[in-house]
Amino acid sequence: MPASILWYDLETFGRDPAHDRIAQCAMLRTDENLVQMEEPLVLYCKPPLDYLPDPEACFIHGLSPSRLAETGRTEYECARAILQQMSQPGTTVAGYNSIQFDDEFIRYLLYRNLFEPYRREWEHDNARWDVLNLMRAVHDLKGDGLVWPVREDGMISYRLEDLARENGIVEHAHDALGDVRAMVELVRRVRERHPKLYAWYYRFRRRSELQELVNLPDRSGMLLHTAPYAGEGIWNTTIIAPLGMVDGSRHDLAVFDLRHDPSGLVDLSEDELVEALEEAERAGSMPVYSIRLNRCPYLAPPVVLEEGRARIMGIDRKLCNARRRILDESRGLRERLVRAHVRRQERYLLQEDDGTGFAADATDPEYALYEGFFSNEARAGLGRFHSILERDGPEAAKRWFVAELAAYRQWQTSDTPSTLHPFSDRRLPPLIGRFLARNFPDTLTASEKARWLEYCRARLQLPPRAKATQLADYDRLEEKYRDLAPDDTRRIMIGELLAWRRRVTEALEPA
Repeated sequence: MPASILWYDLETFGRDPAHDRIAQCAMLRTDENLVQMEEPLVLYCKPPLDYLPDPEACFIHGLSPSRLAETGRTEYECARAILQQMSQPGTTVAGYNSIQFDDEFIRYLLYRNLFEPYRREWEHDNARWDVLNLMRAVHDLKGDGLVWPVREDGMISYRLEDLARENGIVEHAHDALGDVRAMVELVRRVRERHPKLYAWYYRFRRRSELQELVNLPDRSGMLLHTAPYAGEGIWNTTIIAPLGMVDGSRHDLAVFDLRHDPSGLVDLSEDELVEALEEAERAGSMPVYSIRLNRCPYLAPPVVLEEGRARIMGIDRKLCNARRRILDESRGLRERLVRAHVRRQERYLLQEDDGTGFAADATDPEYALYEGFFSNEARAGLGRFHSILERDGPEAAKRWFVAELAAYRQWQTSDTPSTLHPFSDRRLPPLIGRFLARNFPDTLTASEKARWLEYCRARLQLPPRAKATQLADYDRLEEKYRDLAPDDTRRIMIGELLAWRRRVTEALEPA
């Protein structure tokens, strides 16, 4: 198939990819010249009975869980349709802030529905792309070509709806298809007015190309980096020196921001560097940070930054190069900085874990996407499950699951098991059981249904995720918003949400 770009956007029932659900997904495929190839596809997803949408999210996009329960597809049907589109050979899946948000929802959607969560991102010459940093790079490196909306605090707004409105693009904010069309039009204008910048960022969207660009053996190398945490004031660009890959990672590149002077770090031990980096962060700066090469960072040689733009942004390339030489000439400093950076990150994670968020989530298999890749045996078992489901239906898939679960229990008692069983991964049995209950409830026996309803009631009252919406939040909806004006559209949505509450609580009543 010819190479294509699949532009997509999601509307979700909350902001937590591990817990919250997708409400709407819109996809539009173009060729690499941004010419539309086929009609867009819009999917609406039913929320499951063991989940309550965040009211604030529903106020924003106006999608009602009670209505989608009537008209939407099951999560499994949505996952299949999305995966089919994103897996077509030669597809670059592109979005706006999608790497940080939408793609995480897609990964968890596929994972919950027993599909391979990553393969579609790279197999068959596929790729991911996020054009948010394209807009930041155009603003910093070029300045013209788009009208830049300014927030009340004087900073540039890179919100899609603000950029679309200021540039005269007709779009329907917080409607997935409207946002997709607005995104494509913005990108089309960038491509027309700054074709070289556009072509560069599109070319270097993959980790493999970025690795060649970084070229770690060349210690004299410097790169422009455009990101929301780089630059100063309204600018998002700085010059960095690559330090090295974080041990054990194929993606994390540690870098030194050359706006900072490394001379005071030369004689510090690794322990002292950890303290120095933490002190710098408390002061609001990050001289050392990581760039994830698999998340479409904008990196380019400093030569692409015109001298006039560099002066406006306060970037002194000669000074940056002098600071880079300090790193190069100080024996072992780069390596000590990488190790100190890793230790500072680990310490930060431990401080952040208060026992209600990260630690609590780790015990629930639905939140354990990043616990590790599935083994070959687990992937083979899931492939078999899906084959039976598609060919013979959910009842046959359920029988396979029951038989394999029994075989696994027998395998556990074996003295010398010869090979791993698919269910050696602790996540699979509960994931498959919940998948069947949510998408094919008719496959449950009476006792299984009773246990499932009990599970749902408990999950709605006290979800495992610390900040997830629970029944008590819905109980306070009317009181919380009782002072709304009569014409406030949130009144209608509150009625819809309370209808969803009644629907789920009635469905979960014990027989």
